[in-house]
Amino acid sequence: MRLRPREIHLILLISDLAILNFCIQVCYLIEKSRGTGSFSIRLIILLNVAYFLISPLFISNLRDLKVNLTKMVTTLIRRFVYFFALSCLLIMIFFDEPAPKFPLLFTFGLFFTIRLIVSLLLFYFYFFNTHLYLRSTVIIGNNQIGRELQKYFRDNTYLGIKPIGILAETVDYAAERNVIGSVFDFQSIFDKSPFEDALIVVPLSASDLIIRLINLAEKNGVRVHLVPNYAEMQDRRFTVTQLGEISLLQMRKFPLGQYSNRFWKRIFDIVFSLVAIVVLLPVGLIISLAIKLTSKGPVIYRTRRVGVTGTVFTLYKFRTMKYEKVDMDNMKSTVAGDERVTKVGKFLRSHSLDELPQFINVLQNRMSVVGPRPHRINLNQSLRGKMNKYMIRHIVKPGITGWAQVNGWRGPTETKLQYWGRTYHDIWYIEHWTFWLDLYIIWMTVFGKKSRNNAF
Repeated sequence: MRLRPREIHLILLISDLAILNFCIQVCYLIEKSRGTGSFSIRLIILLNVAYFLISPLFISNLRDLKVNLTKMVTTLIRRFVYFFALSCLLIMIFFDEPAPKFPLLFTFGLFFTIRLIVSLLLFYFYFFNTHLYLRSTVIIGNNQIGRELQKYFRDNTYLGIKPIGILAETVDYAAERNVIGSVFDFQSIFDKSPFEDALIVVPLSASDLIIRLINLAEKNGVRVHLVPNYAEMQDRRFTVTQLGEISLLQMRKFPLGQYSNRFWKRIFDIVFSLVAIVVLLPVGLIISLAIKLTSKGPVIYRTRRVGVTGTVFTLYKFRTMKYEKVDMDNMKSTVAGDERVTKVGKFLRSHSLDELPQFINVLQNRMSVVGPRPHRINLNQSLRGKMNKYMIRHIVKPGITGWAQVNGWRGPTETKLQYWGRTYHDIWYIEHWTFWLDLYIIWMTVFGKKSRNNAF
């Protein structure tokens, strides 16, 4: 039975917590024999909570065990620095009396030592299973991918591959330090210094050359590995992933595809939304009263929007237009000087205050604080037909604010420039997401000038 990544992460977390509590128990027995005080139940719970909170930051730690010893130890030290710092912070917040210093330091030291020993055992298990010898390998393809592969194998010797050089696709190749000949020198190079593997990274369009190289390599008993080289797709940040035993070429790289990134983004969304609702509650009550006194109809406007993976959800906003019964799926876009917008609505729109009820959508897990803005169903269908890449923006949850909006791409999507500009900013955000980028977008939403462009 194969375990899913999140199940493996859970097993690793449980095993770490088991080691931590074992160290606490050892410390307790030592202190008991000395007749001195030890941990309270509250302190034990606090240490477990602190380690649980920092664990998602190092969710790929198992992969480091197979990379190199330095990175493994560095990652482990970083993990314990974070753990120690967070534990001290929580102790200062939740404890009036000073915590027992010796038991605390002893537990940290013992925990780190055991954890280091376990990691070293795992590392050398991988080491002795992959470093029995380094297979001499030639890389065929004097291009960026070929050069990066050679550097990668030299930096990560745990893979068991020793690149001896690069063979260029043509005879008139530029003389470079790593290039040892052309593909036509394959046989002579092999005769002088036999190699075991060949990695072909020439463009897939050169099918005839690839077939000839495969036949020549197999004639000499050389194992052939074909590395996909999509030369015509240089604008895409693709990456190679593993699904069980199947290697996949993911055509776009999405940071939020990683569980740890999604975890922390969701935690931030929940905390930020709860704080925003509490802090802005008086503002919301004033807005509700102003809408009710100046126009007929409900305070909250409900509309159907397209969210993550194309699912439809109900989005909440403060009503900014005159109330009328219409088909929610076929509403028209707001234009400059739109007569449907009320006086209060105009003010709310200009300051994006009509979006405040969407924090409820965030708590419902329908939206995120930051992400591509959700569109109406009819607009979504229209733009989907105009742009092949449009639906990429639905890989992540829509946001209350987004990268396109703080760069001035909001409002109408009538011209090609308008909807292409908005969509490509959304795709850029998805491919370059970081936690700090989200904070920057929130800051620019509040204080930036471009975020108010086309706010009518």
